[in-house]
Amino acid sequence: MAAIAFFGCQALFAQECTGECQELGYRPYPHGFIQLQGGVGTTLTDVECLKLLSPTASIGAGAWFGPSVGARLHVNAWESKGGFKTAGDPLKYKYNYVNTNADLMLNVLNLFSQKKYHKFNVILIGGIGLNYAWKNDEFHQLLNTYTPTVDISNAWGEGTSRKQLLNHNIRAGLLFDFNIAKHWGVGIEVDANSLDDRFNSKFTDSDDWMITAQLGITYKFGFKAPHEKKQEPVKPVQVVQPTPVVPTQAVRTVEPVKAPEPVRAPEPAKVVEEPYKDVLFYAIRDSEIDPESIISAAAAWCKKYPNKTITVSGYADKGTGNAKLNMMYSQQRTNKVVDMLKKKGVPASQIKSASYGDTVQPYSENDKNRCVIIEGK
Repeated sequence: MAAIAFFGCQALFAQECTGECQELGYRPYPHGFIQLQGGVGTTLTDVECLKLLSPTASIGAGAWFGPSVGARLHVNAWESKGGFKTAGDPLKYKYNYVNTNADLMLNVLNLFSQKKYHKFNVILIGGIGLNYAWKNDEFHQLLNTYTPTVDISNAWGEGTSRKQLLNHNIRAGLLFDFNIAKHWGVGIEVDANSLDDRFNSKFTDSDDWMITAQLGITYKFGFKAPHEKKQEPVKPVQVVQPTPVVPTQAVRTVEPVKAPEPVRAPEPAKVVEEPYKDVLFYAIRDSEIDPESIISAAAAWCKKYPNKTITVSGYADKGTGNAKLNMMYSQQRTNKVVDMLKKKGVPASQIKSASYGDTVQPYSENDKNRCVIIEGK
């Protein structure tokens, strides 16, 4: 299922990334992730489940192949409890276990929404795997002093048919995921796991159930830039040399009387067009123009060369903030410079503008990348 989802999403992401990708400064999908989780679990038996709460922890790794479909490998382990209901306090025993699952993940919001990036996501989880349980000494000690009122036909390790502790695990769950930064998310996951009857040591001819609730943190990686186009190689221009025309026979001509050459007026001096380039630098989170003389010089160049175009490009440094904030600052800086040029009398048709956030760093020194580059040619 994961392979089908992966290849099914490739056509969607082969196209140009616009809208949300431009605002974020990167493609939110596809990407990989690693999860760490911890919480509590309980088993469903004749004892009240809240009295069988036990610690549990998980680690997972996977990928989102597109906005709606992902997959992961997930390992959940630690401790579980079982028990027998009595007239007084229930008799409880504990044992250890480990679950390994291959899970398919569906982002419900992205499945039905045109917007493909959300701060909050609801994710359905379904998977299948294997479970291994061991160390049920407390169960055997309990049976030495207590005879259960419910029918249990066997226990781990007794008889040749009960030596195999490895059994199936079928999972269905729900993950509430919160994106707190480009690479980080936190989430709450609740899973219901259907396991073999031998899981809790009691054999009642029905599958055992374990419910887990965990709080986790996710690290996301492998994002792509909004524009990743392959440049086509430039084909060399073939220059064809003209073939000289050779006369086949000399022609005798009578030279005409040359008329006096007219006096030509001197050609006007050619105007050498000078390109223009200047840079405005900013402090952190600043978008005010200083000095304003740079804008005046740029406006004067536009008036001198009305047929030329001036380009205003805004940037932000990668060393501070995050991609979304940096894109906002670069847009503010670009827009203010464009507005000032218009106030100076430069027509909008003569101005081109672009904002790159921290996706492009024109200078090797980080702080210089908080800038607007004005270039006319």
